[in-house]
Amino acid sequence: MNSIKRVLLSMLAALALIAGLLPSAAMARSSSAPPPVDPGAAAASGITNTTSSKKILDYWTTARIRAATPEPLPRPAPQPTAEKQVKNVLPPQAAGGARPARLKGTSDSPRVLAHTQAQRWNRQGSMPATTIGKIYYVRNNGTPGYCSGSVINGNNKNTVWTSGHCIHAGGGGAGNYFRDFIFVPDADNNREPHGRWTYRYANTTIGWERDGNWSYDVAAIAFNPQAQRGNLADWVGYQGYRFGYGQAFNNIHAFGFPQDGYRRTDFSGNDLWYCLTFTWRAGVFDDRIHMECDMHHGASGGPWLEDLQLSRGWGYIIGAYSHRNVDGNQMAVDTVAKSPNHGDAAINVRNDVHVR
Repeated sequence: MNSIKRVLLSMLAALALIAGLLPSAAMARSSSAPPPVDPGAAAASGITNTTSSKKILDYWTTARIRAATPEPLPRPAPQPTAEKQVKNVLPPQAAGGARPARLKGTSDSPRVLAHTQAQRWNRQGSMPATTIGKIYYVRNNGTPGYCSGSVINGNNKNTVWTSGHCIHAGGGGAGNYFRDFIFVPDADNNREPHGRWTYRYANTTIGWERDGNWSYDVAAIAFNPQAQRGNLADWVGYQGYRFGYGQAFNNIHAFGFPQDGYRRTDFSGNDLWYCLTFTWRAGVFDDRIHMECDMHHGASGGPWLEDLQLSRGWGYIIGAYSHRNVDGNQMAVDTVAKSPNHGDAAINVRNDVHVR
């Protein structure tokens, strides 16, 4: 009987021990488990310039500048699935823009009306136009190309925000980066009032570098200061950013240098245009940003700015034109313009490039 009692007491003690340990073990697992990480949103390998600025500038003759063509879409945009969606885990990041004391916010302050058909900006020589320009590069096949881009807040004061397909062909890894990038701010009507700036480093996401996934089509480029003008941002000003704030925004100015668009014949690729509209999330399992705007090729990389106030000339980048639905000839079939969600991917790329 005593032996049976001892066995029962031992069993009860063991059960009590297990009951006491299980909650703490579960809590330990819960507290030590890392948050979900999206590998595609991480910054990729990037490309560091090994060519002298003089050689790059010598390459970009007037003839090559004029011959540069907007970047075609590498492939039809894939439709993200529920399995591919990974929740952003980084806290939102935001920073304002600024303009040099010598620049005005804008040359005038007329009322700007909302519209989804792009209109000419016609306010050159002042912000935001001075911060927005054309990015020229050499493709892997040796042909000259161009995209749009915008100076963004960064420690190095020389960072330009754009799309991943403006620096890398999409998929194929580290060997698919373009080369010989230059940035021409305020390049309206083929003018170059602030000269040409040569690059020193460019990077995109692993998701774009490895897979060509449009949900990760973001990029940034670090440019070199100029001997006479100093840092790019100190000379032309820069835009702020709000990354990780979602997809739904009102009063968004979308800028670019389009060469074509949805049922448009008046785009040339040489002038700055804009749409003023709102954005929304693409779908339950698709975190891309959508807006109604009819600019297409050439507008790639152009900034989508929230809270752009003409009196100061800067707003907050919340997206950048990436792609749209096209037909077999790569022509737009509707007015819906698409940007990747500017969450973890944008935060990681900017964090990598703006300190270079």
